[in-house]
Amino acid sequence: MKPTIVTVVCAALLALGAAKPPYPKATPPPPPSPDFTPSPERAPTEKEIDKASREHYAVLAMVIERALVASSPEQRETAFTFLLPELLQVEPTRVIEMVKKQKPGEARDALRNEVARQWVMRDREAAVAWIKSLENNTERHDSAEVAVSTLAPVAPDQAIEVADQFGIGRDNGYLEQLVQNWAESDLEAATRWAESQSDNAQSASLRARIDQVRAAQSSQGEATQGESGHNDAQ
Repeated sequence: MKPTIVTVVCAALLALGAAKPPYPKATPPPPPSPDFTPSPERAPTEKEIDKASREHYAVLAMVIERALVASSPEQRETAFTFLLPELLQVEPTRVIEMVKKQKPGEARDALRNEVARQWVMRDREAAVAWIKSLENNTERHDSAEVAVSTLAPVAPDQAIEVADQFGIGRDNGYLEQLVQNWAESDLEAATRWAESQSDNAQSASLRARIDQVRAAQSSQGEATQGESGHNDAQ
């Protein structure tokens, strides 16, 4: 990330302050001048500020919709990266309506999946509620898969919870592989999660993957110790 002007100025001031002895306390500022020149610009009223705010978010939505049908992939990526997060944060209802307005097709799928991806990281419960409200079964399933795959690398426990709500990953081994990957990267966290789960057939298969990772790591550790001992003997 490039340093901002403020950062550079602050750093320079700090460097100067460290290099020179402190100055005595500054004298109080002089009294304000009796001469006052009013600003030629009129201050906006509260209603005008509110109207400008609403129009701003309407413009954001319009730009995002235009980017969806633009021929430039960079234009869509820019809208998703910089505009959609702001709109999703302040006016998620407008985003929901924007998805509804899109005709079935690639543009609608792209927007819907991007909303699922961003929203589930910002507000998981709200995102899940919205996904459940989708009337089309295929759209609901696809968006749920996007949400689960987004959560999996950063919050596997939440990914599993969301997957269970939509019946994802139980019939194709996806959740078992997710738990195995989790255990391989953080065995303690995966074990704590497994111990908090109810003892049933669904959790048993996931705990089995954690046990496999634990056994593999234990065997690897024993093999490493054996090699070390052999080298010491030599």
